[in-house]
Amino acid sequence: MRRYLQGLLFMYCWALLFQIPTCSAQSALPAPAIFYTDLISGPNVGGESVSGFAGAYVTLYGNFFGSSQGTSTVTWNGITPSCLRVVSWGVPYMWYQKIVVQLGPNCANGTGNFVVTVGGNASNGKSFTVQAGKIYCVSPSGNDNNSGTFSGGCFATMKKAYSALSPGDVAYFQNGFLVTGQDNYGSNVWLGDAGSGTSSSLKSLVVYPGATATIGTTTDQAYAVRGSNYHAPNDYWLIAGFTLRTPGAAVDLTAANGWRFVANDMACPNGSGASGCFHPGPANGVTFYGNNVHDVGDTAVGIEKLYHAVYFTTNTNHVDMGWNIVDPNPIGSKTSGGCRGVQFYSTGGADQFDLHVHDNIIRNTICDGLNFATVDPDSGTVEAYNNVIYHVGTGPDPTDGAAHYSCLLTAAFNTHTNPVLIYNNTFYDCGSRAAGGGTPAKDSGGIDPTMPTLFTNNIMYELSSSSESYLNPNANPANLSGSNNLWFGAGAAPSQSSANVTADPLFVALLTAVPDLHLQATSPAIDAGKLLNLSTDKDGIKRPQGAGLDIGAYEFFAGGTTVQRPNPPTNLIVIVK
Repeated sequence: MRRYLQGLLFMYCWALLFQIPTCSAQSALPAPAIFYTDLISGPNVGGESVSGFAGAYVTLYGNFFGSSQGTSTVTWNGITPSCLRVVSWGVPYMWYQKIVVQLGPNCANGTGNFVVTVGGNASNGKSFTVQAGKIYCVSPSGNDNNSGTFSGGCFATMKKAYSALSPGDVAYFQNGFLVTGQDNYGSNVWLGDAGSGTSSSLKSLVVYPGATATIGTTTDQAYAVRGSNYHAPNDYWLIAGFTLRTPGAAVDLTAANGWRFVANDMACPNGSGASGCFHPGPANGVTFYGNNVHDVGDTAVGIEKLYHAVYFTTNTNHVDMGWNIVDPNPIGSKTSGGCRGVQFYSTGGADQFDLHVHDNIIRNTICDGLNFATVDPDSGTVEAYNNVIYHVGTGPDPTDGAAHYSCLLTAAFNTHTNPVLIYNNTFYDCGSRAAGGGTPAKDSGGIDPTMPTLFTNNIMYELSSSSESYLNPNANPANLSGSNNLWFGAGAAPSQSSANVTADPLFVALLTAVPDLHLQATSPAIDAGKLLNLSTDKDGIKRPQGAGLDIGAYEFFAGGTTVQRPNPPTNLIVIVK
């Protein structure tokens, strides 16, 4: 019935398009959705003055904003006329979009929500606090003897900028800014002696809207950015919009809390050792939104089992990781590279908890895609949802020992009662390393549950029952429970999952340079999921659109077309088999 009504909507709007110009394609788009912002607070005065606005620049990341503003609006705290200046609208970013606004004096101090309205449809609200603080700027043509302000002249160096910050302050880095050489402790930027912000007033290092600012090179210091609490408290920093390059770790945190990383581009092509391109640990309260982590160890000597793209290590808890692209091996190297896409492993520590991995693309890994290796759901929820994980576990074996090659692994040091929650993800082409032989099948498979794992509303599409399997052969199937999953390509569904769908999910496109894992209008995954407390899909489309949730990371939205897709991810690479 749902697809029939969607078809009627399509034919109705198509007919009207020939007669009434007001029936536009935009009227059938989903409501706008805000995913996150770079700043969580900022001042409304003291910055670059443009047309009476001189507050902080804030970037809103989300979807279905439209490519230009037109009659659309963005407000904060419902203030009309708006207290904001729109700097740019609907700029493509990854598979979604962004809007940049500047605060003005009419945005009174206090906490309110940003809301975007397009075609009469209002987005969700995203909280932001307007509060006192200073705004600095840093420029390649600046001078550290300047005041560091837009009106009095920008600073020239990173060290001068971060040393000037107090909680709630923001430093903007202008186009062409580059940091090379050692600041301290083998890093281009050492913030371990730069003090702390607070949970509501971060110290913020942000790239100016539309600019490119770079920290490090692939042959420079071992670390681009380092933070540590060993000398003094070093908590609550924001790093946003930078290009980070390093032969070791783009970011290394030790015993630091409350750090926020937004929309950075990280590459570590010469990375090696027991580390990761993004490597916090111990580091509680890490927020990791909208970052692009790619080319990890691709030109290092050999494939290293202990070097990963994103590696949350010892006693790192309270993690929120969303809307990122993790693409460690886009060139498909068979002789060098890192191992896993995202790993949680507490080396010498306790099982980790309060971990939320959602709305990400993880692809092109030699070993596991997402590895919850040492987790404790009894102490705090451990979950993964709305992720698209594909072409992972390709092998070959690392030079320092065989690994696991699955889309997902769950494990713990100790025995726990509560399960890891895995729901509404799309898994495709997991564990092709199995084709290389070995017993048991090179530890390959779609999922490797070695602890209680509740698996609900997921799509698991394997390419061949002879080379890829739904479960890792070493897994204990008794650890798996759940329902309403779609299994296709590797034979019968696991009996531990109930209400299974065993049919082709009908993805939009597979045999293309860019796989499109959205659902076609006739997909058996539509409305076949269990109703859960999940309000949107990976693109920001509201769930459910029909009687039930759609299975997988994407909720089908007709919107007057066969399938509604947002901006495609950039730099997608897939090896077609």
